[in-house]
Amino acid sequence: MKLDKVLLVLLTLALLGCTQHGITHAKHGIVKFAKNFQIEVYYGYKILRVKEDGSWKTYVLYRNKPPKGIRGIPIKIPVKRMVVMSSTHIAQLEAINGTDAIVGFMYGHKYRLYFPDVVERLKRGEIVDLGSPNAPDYEKLIELHPDVVIIYVTSNTEKVREKLKELGIKYIVDSEWLENDPLGRVEWVKFFGALLDKDKEAEKYFDKVVENVTKIEKVVKRAKKKSNVLWASIYRGKVYIPRGESYVAKMIEYAGGNYLFKDVNGTGYEIVNIEDLLLRGQKADVMIYPSYYVKSLDDIKRIEPRITNLNVFKERKVYNITPDYWQLGLLHTDTVIKDLAAIFHPDLFKNYKPRFFVRLT
Repeated sequence: MKLDKVLLVLLTLALLGCTQHGITHAKHGIVKFAKNFQIEVYYGYKILRVKEDGSWKTYVLYRNKPPKGIRGIPIKIPVKRMVVMSSTHIAQLEAINGTDAIVGFMYGHKYRLYFPDVVERLKRGEIVDLGSPNAPDYEKLIELHPDVVIIYVTSNTEKVREKLKELGIKYIVDSEWLENDPLGRVEWVKFFGALLDKDKEAEKYFDKVVENVTKIEKVVKRAKKKSNVLWASIYRGKVYIPRGESYVAKMIEYAGGNYLFKDVNGTGYEIVNIEDLLLRGQKADVMIYPSYYVKSLDDIKRIEPRITNLNVFKERKVYNITPDYWQLGLLHTDTVIKDLAAIFHPDLFKNYKPRFFVRLT
């Protein structure tokens, strides 16, 4: 009997220990499309894992006090003082009404912002402009006492990460731009939802985007054939195309298009030679030139005269993007995909006018 009682006590203590650390309350499978972050929700805290340089980095998001025995960088939530590096970070905070948490922005007034609330807060000094994301003002950054700094890492911003390490300022790398699915990219809203303790708002927003994209997929399945799509831009003599495993390539697929560079491995962008562009471009039904600096077909002709030999150019089926595409396009990914579907299959989307793409003349 005594042995039974001892075993019962030990079992009870073990269960209490599990409950204390939230093991019996774990919620997994929250992230469905994104490949570069994970979230687990426990009683009183969350585990956020983010890929950085190919390895997982763990953050423990807690409300009252850090849980004992859980390894990771502790961050108290909801985050009240956040510094962001990119306008895409702002876009996802807008989706959950979370821009009030922003106290600093690596901006430098290099481009126009399309978020009126953030523009107004910058004017009032409630958000501090920390200068270029390549070389922010670290003195101002330190004075802000941020809970966390959200950054992206490229060859230009690597030194910023190293400086934050040196200063002992907590940062998290946001790699949404490296996702291979536009829905994975949108799903980073859950990353911000976890930090701001707005998980329900993030889920609701994300689920609606998925629902809308699913509807578009059903419509384009009725198309008799897929449109061949050329997506490319030319800058300083170099041709940039999205790789075949990029979110852009997947976006084209969702919209019922056949991407002509889908065999190029990897995410992000690739530089190809103009001859390859012209060769593949012979099959193009539609061309997307992702720049708002190009205003007409003549502008493209001045950049590369040989493109005028392509049928897609002769038939004037070339589109550029609106100036707000890179900011609001992420916020409205479902609209971007519907725009593309309407461009690829106008017969299935009659009387629909694309929001983020303009046909060049």
